[in-house]
Amino acid sequence: MAGSGSPSRRTRGCAGAGGPVRGDRRMNAQAMLLAPWRATHVQLRWLSLAVLTLCALGAIALLLFAKRGEPAWMMVGAYDVGLIYLWAFFLSGMSLLAIEARWLCLPGMYRTAVLATVFYAVLSLLPTAIIAVVHGTDQMSMLLGSLLCVLGGLCFALVPRYIAVFLGIFPALVNTMSRLYNFPLIGDTRFVAWGSTLAMALLVVCVLRWRAVTAKPAQGQMGFSGPMVLQYRRGHWAGGSAINSLDATTQVRQRPDWMQPQPDLRHVGPNQPDNTLRVALGGWYLPRTLRGHLQGLAPGLLAMLVPGSILFLTFLGNHAISFHAWWPLATLLIGWITMFGSMGLMFTTLTLIQQRWKKNNAELPLLALLPGLGDVHTAKQRTLIVALRRPLMLQMGALIALLALTLPSHPSTISVLMLVTGQLSCALALVAGVIRVIGGRPLSTSGTFALMIAISLLIGSNSLLPNSMLGAQPWTPPMPYALTVLAVWLVVSVVLAWVGHRGWLAWKARPHAFMPNG
Repeated sequence: MAGSGSPSRRTRGCAGAGGPVRGDRRMNAQAMLLAPWRATHVQLRWLSLAVLTLCALGAIALLLFAKRGEPAWMMVGAYDVGLIYLWAFFLSGMSLLAIEARWLCLPGMYRTAVLATVFYAVLSLLPTAIIAVVHGTDQMSMLLGSLLCVLGGLCFALVPRYIAVFLGIFPALVNTMSRLYNFPLIGDTRFVAWGSTLAMALLVVCVLRWRAVTAKPAQGQMGFSGPMVLQYRRGHWAGGSAINSLDATTQVRQRPDWMQPQPDLRHVGPNQPDNTLRVALGGWYLPRTLRGHLQGLAPGLLAMLVPGSILFLTFLGNHAISFHAWWPLATLLIGWITMFGSMGLMFTTLTLIQQRWKKNNAELPLLALLPGLGDVHTAKQRTLIVALRRPLMLQMGALIALLALTLPSHPSTISVLMLVTGQLSCALALVAGVIRVIGGRPLSTSGTFALMIAISLLIGSNSLLPNSMLGAQPWTPPMPYALTVLAVWLVVSVVLAWVGHRGWLAWKARPHAFMPNG
């Protein structure tokens, strides 16, 4: 088929594919409107609808607590939260159409993807404009805030993963800078000038990343430097049997030589079956040398240099070098690392365990032949302990470090309760997820994705608490806000306890630990 037809005909056919020929303009308009729907999986479509519904309910709840003259900002704020999600996970899927169209020589489809992105970006600002006009509030600030959410969400989907994973702390970083140096936020008269500059910068980043992502085939962007949006398609975030179909073995092969793991096999053998299981599980369970541990921490430390350097430079401008001056900054940074690190540790562990137990081949059953595991019941217990011991110890260590940093500042009881509840809920999610996988009843894809979204939003809500350590008096969150966050944490914890109980029953009834779920 590739060699059929004359070259000129093939060229004309390729150049005109999808173009508005003989009244096809209406069909192309329909394709543009349906582009996001066709670029995403069914589960992600329903999840996006659920997120918008939650944002609408959140706007109603905020209106109940809003002071006079603030309802418009409350509604736009809740809508902007939904915009960030839509453009980070749903509408950004149009770039996947652009990638396929570029490499299938379908310029009409590529133009459709580009026009659909621009159309939905403009359409996303329409509700904000209507609210601003009806309530007669600051229209430019509201529109600019929604535009930043659109560009920020799209930027999250297009930038490399090692950058995207740390964009969650950007709102808290801006809030910290505003408190330290009177940085303009939405509603400030100076926000329009600053926000316009930031919007232009994000627009340039989105355009450059769009061109870079579509210039290479998807197969050439499979590593950690690939864009987040490719994870939605190949990673089964919205359809499939695992969080990420690209298993850890393939990820290790794609790393450069200096990032290859350096295992420590000195304490592996029949007399130490726990370490042998760690080697079999691989990933971050693998026993490593000191150099190997430093290599594993290098990507995260390098990524943290950007927000850490910004905070360091801004803090250096107004503070002398002393323990009392630098302690709040250390509290802020370590607090963020412990909270987001615990969440990332939970997601990484669940991904790794789910990958190990999803392969429907002989690799997992052969682990039953490892010497020193004991009988079937002992092997099941040992496997579960090895899978949970290290991540739970790290999460408990993060909780102790967080409390040790925050308690000397005498924060309010409600603030401490929010921090403790968040860390314990992450640990509970880890236990429930791992037991479900090893028990043969892993969470469905939609359930896993809903869990990720819920915990990410709640940890983001808790991320504002370390900022309270920067003032002379600890900041106490408003009681309605704190009670709402705690109530949602409680609901999530109850659901996780139920999920974990069902997984525990399945684990007890399973004949052997090393039975694949694929």
